Parts: sequence; structure tokens; C-alpha cells
Amino acid sequence: MLYPYLHNISLPDGDTSMATVIKALYEPIVHPVDAANFTDDEGQIYRLHGEPRFKQKLGKKVLVLDIDSRPLDKPGQLMDDELIWKGGEGIRALSAGMLSHYIYAMIHGYDYKFIRAPDYEDRWGTWVKVPVMKEALKTHDYILFMDSDVMLHFPHLPLEWLLNYWNMTKETLIMMSLDPDEPQNYDSRGNRYLNTGFVIAQQSPRTQEMFKVWAECPDEGRYPGCAKWKLEMFHEQAAFGNYIRYDFDRPQDIKVLPCVEANGAPEAENRGGCKGTFVRHYWVNKGLVPKALSDQVMQYFIPRLHQLYHKTAQDHIVDAKGFRLQGAEMIELTNEEKQVLQGDSKNQKDEGW
Repeated sequence: MLYPYLHNISLPDGDTSMATVIKALYEPIVHPVDAANFTDDEGQIYRLHGEPRFKQKLGKKVLVLDIDSRPLDKPGQLMDDELIWKGGEGIRALSAGMLSHYIYAMIHGYDYKFIRAPDYEDRWGTWVKVPVMKEALKTHDYILFMDSDVMLHFPHLPLEWLLNYWNMTKETLIMMSLDPDEPQNYDSRGNRYLNTGFVIAQQSPRTQEMFKVWAECPDEGRYPGCAKWKLEMFHEQAAFGNYIRYDFDRPQDIKVLPCVEANGAPEAENRGGCKGTFVRHYWVNKGLVPKALSDQVMQYFIPRLHQLYHKTAQDHIVDAKGFRLQGAEMIELTNEEKQVLQGDSKNQKDEGW
């Protein structure tokens, strides 16, 4: 994957805020929203099909959304007063995931909200995401919701490009990925569940209606039998899979994303090929999330640091190969000796050994 690292941006004098630092790190390499293709870190090229719908940045029309009903105020958690890295051991996995969502929003100028949701008295905790997403769509045109063990693998790749690539039309209500091809991931009609840990939704009256009936599904006014999913696996995901998607079945209503691109992780590739090309969902091992957060930063920081090292080489690199060592002295080579000096240096170990 090639980044245009030689392009830099001007920063306001004296502005060393974290937001400015993040902007300086990522903005020069943000992928164009309407680019015809994208090359991943393995050299695979992904191409748009047809004219892109989104040609300008959406900015604050997009809300990146974290939803949780837990306090998250214990050591290593997001709401604690202090958070240390400590080689990834000082931060809880799910807090690392939410920080990655926050960074992604800052990079692209999207809104970000963490909603501390009220609990349902009679439902599993993950149900709260449904009514909260419904409310969020009243203030934003698009929402990007991710569970806390979900991350965008390429932070410099804007949501707009993914919407173009996955072909979100004006009629699309929601985008979700297929779950792996495993027995537990099939609904009562024999179709694979869509994973509710990664959701892109577009505001419309029909979208509001979809979220409304989804949230009300366990009340069984419209969907007899849905109450079982209040507490039984897979909760709101099973309710959507067994009921909601069959009522919202216009061709463009629900965009089903490939599991290989928007679910799983490389560590889960043996489970139906779900390696998470664009979206990593670490249900395979939530402990991998802190390292993934580190990689999100370092894969961009290290090349920029390397660029700076070369750019300022004249200030700190001293080429002493024109000298020879004799005892404690460095003696400049004669022109004849310099001509003879060829080949590898003597008695050197390989790097790192």
C-alpha cells in the first residue's frame, strides 16, 4: 500500500492539540472519497463499479456512534480518569476499540458520540443499540455504528469511499455484513444472519419505521415468537434475522456486505474466509483489539517518521566511510584508498543479531 507521504499540511502556529496532531498525521494520506480504486496492504486492488454517488466529503452529516450501558470506569476502561498503554496491557480491549472509532471520526471530520444508554429491564444489554440508533438518525443523515470489538482496518479510507464501493443508493436503509457460514449463524428460514456489530444506516422515514418495529419486536404486537430473543442468543441480531429483514425486502432496503470484507479478522479466516479486509470484528479474540489500535496508529506514524529522518538527513547523518580506523584514530583515506574501497564492510553482523 503506497501513501503520498511527501505531502504535508500547514498547521496553525503554536497549535499542538491532540486533534491537530492527528490531523497532521493522517490528512496527507486520506484516500479520495471518489477514487476509482483502492489497494490494500496485501496489494489487492478494489475497484468501484460505475459512477460514484458520493463525490464530496459528508463531514458532520455522518455520526460515528458508540453505544454502551455499562459504566466503563474501572482501570483500563474508557471512562476512567487515567489510561496508560503499558504495551497494550494497560487498556481494556473494548476501550481500545472505542478509541479507534473516535480517531476515525476525527480523521474524516465526522461527528462522534458515545451514548451511555439506559437499560431494558427485561432484555439483554445489546438490545439498547436499536432504539439509540433510531434516535441518532433523527439528527444525522448517516450513522456508522460499531461494537466495541469492531475497527476500521484502514483509518485513512473514508466512509464515503466504502459507501460508493458497497453501492449505498438513495433507497438503502441499512448495511450489515453476513456472519460466517456456521450452523449457529442461520435463521429459522435457513438464511445466514446479518451481524449487528457493524451497521451503516441512512436516514429516511422508512429507516425510522424499520428501527421502530425492530425495537418493538420482542413485544410481539407484530411478530409472535420474537420475545424469545429478549435474552436468548443472538438477541437483537436474531430478531432482525428472523423477522425484520423479511418485512423490509425491497431490492435496495438492506445491503448485505460480504463477510470477507466487513466481518471477522485474519485470525478468523478459517471460518468462512471472514478476514475483515475493511472492517475487523474481533469476536474471534477480543484481546487482539489493543494491538489492532496500535497498528492503526503505527502503520501511518512509522512511514512519516522515516520520511522525516530522510528529509533531515543532512543534520544528523555523518558518512565516515571515507576514513579508516587505526587503533583509536580515524584517518582519512587517500584518493587511491577510496578507489579501492568496494564491497561489503568487514566483520558485520546481520541487523538485529
